[in-house]
Amino acid sequence: MTGALVYLTWHTVLNRLRRQATRLRSPRYALALLLGLGWVTAVLWQRWEPGAPHPSGPWVEVVAALSILLLIGWSWLSSPDARALTFSPAEVTLLFPAPISRLTLLHYKLLQTQLVILVNVVIWTALASRQQPGLPVGLRALGFWVLITTLALHRLAAAMVRGSVSEHGRFGLRHRVLSVALVLIAFGALAWGVWDVWPGLMAAAQDDHVGLREAFDKAVHHPAIAAVLWPLRALVRPLGAANPSDWLGAMLPAVGLLLLHYLWVLRSDAAFEEAATEASLARARRQEAYGPGALALGTNRAPSPPVFPLAPTGWPGVAILWKGLTAVLRRRRALNVGLALLIMGAIVASASSEPWSTVAEVTGALTLTWLGFLIVLGPQWVRNDLRGDLSRVDLLRSYPLRGSTIVAMEASASAAALTLLELALAALAFLAFLNMDLPEVTTLDRGALLGSAVVLLPPLNLMAMLLQNGAAVLYPGWVGAGAPASGVEALGQQLLSVTALWVVLALILAAPVALAAITFLGLEAAVGAWAAAPAYGVGLGVLAVEAWLLVRWLGAVFERGEG
Repeated sequence: MTGALVYLTWHTVLNRLRRQATRLRSPRYALALLLGLGWVTAVLWQRWEPGAPHPSGPWVEVVAALSILLLIGWSWLSSPDARALTFSPAEVTLLFPAPISRLTLLHYKLLQTQLVILVNVVIWTALASRQQPGLPVGLRALGFWVLITTLALHRLAAAMVRGSVSEHGRFGLRHRVLSVALVLIAFGALAWGVWDVWPGLMAAAQDDHVGLREAFDKAVHHPAIAAVLWPLRALVRPLGAANPSDWLGAMLPAVGLLLLHYLWVLRSDAAFEEAATEASLARARRQEAYGPGALALGTNRAPSPPVFPLAPTGWPGVAILWKGLTAVLRRRRALNVGLALLIMGAIVASASSEPWSTVAEVTGALTLTWLGFLIVLGPQWVRNDLRGDLSRVDLLRSYPLRGSTIVAMEASASAAALTLLELALAALAFLAFLNMDLPEVTTLDRGALLGSAVVLLPPLNLMAMLLQNGAAVLYPGWVGAGAPASGVEALGQQLLSVTALWVVLALILAAPVALAAITFLGLEAAVGAWAAAPAYGVGLGVLAVEAWLLVRWLGAVFERGEG
């Protein structure tokens, strides 16, 4: 039966490629493919300029380990994502009645995950081989495969642990005691280490960069932080090996971590099934003891009401905007994020003395980091727009609305959701640093930065979302080919798409920024800093014209149903 599943996977991939290749008969798809190949080639085959310094191995290893730590922390703190184990309706119909064990089905889904991983291994190998030559390409590719596969297994196991505890309560926790205990110990050790080294880092930040580097090196060698980072550095170390012998020595612990994660996923899947069985038996006993109503208690809960109601009359376009915002705001994740931001805001706003001032500083630094990630990657993550509605595009076209209205409101919904989160993080960072004595950045400067975020982020996010939705309108066959690849196993693809988005966005913003700069320089001598207001108005006006033209064009394409 394993051979049959391999056959199914192989021919599914071939058929999908054939189906996508037939779209190249359209000039639009053919041109997009050529431009995409040119972009990938330009990114992957760039070389270091002669004489450019190469990054130091140990520091690259530490930075990579810290980056992986952020990804792992996100996988545990965000909502559980076990999409790697979800089955399509066709797979449920075909495979579930078949004489196939659950373990075989698990391996089948892991095999499908490898298809995404291999694509990203090629991307990262090409990037690393050009920027840091020395190790043979094949060995470097194996190092990336071990790293990405291990992180993908970790993300999957984390989703299964959290999903089991969330779904089955004490029954799930009973089977996850070891996993939950290890995670809590790791988070606790990391929090203790950061708390211990943070004053030294802040003091060194006031000195030159040499002192800061020494303080950072001392921080990563703190016993608690070093213990948490050791397995992550072990996964990264083969990629920095200078020769095959060093690579082999570094690969042994990395492969050991890979095998441990593989066994963890197998055990997590078995524990999920055991917890589900115990929870079902407990519900059956309650039903037998207290009657049929006991089984239904707590199940089939009605969906939460929308945050704000939709008026029965008004401009129809508002209904599209309401739909997109409601899809985000009524989710439990949005509620959890909102409560967490309120609690953190209350803590940092009242933090004026030790040790709470240290909490405020750490919170501010982390908040600014996540704000930067959201500005760069948010348009990829927030998808409550046409990218999520492609399966219902015929229904959208049947509405008595112009195509331009649908495109504009769909993009506005995702832009509004992203902007709200970004502004909440910006306000939290402002509160975190409000009571800090920073002579180089006064309170007035910090208020100006917060005001700039309020002014600049909404139009920036709207244009970015228009570009993302424009891809869905122009190339629905490619954008809607399936759920977008996510997680650490798809970071290479996301890197290429994000950089392409920002290149196009920079070209669109060139004219507004240039005219705004000319306006500011022309009026600065007369009105001083107040010249920023008309300069912003000019830039926003030009950007609005560009957005209007883009929406009109995309709306016409949407109405014709091209692509």
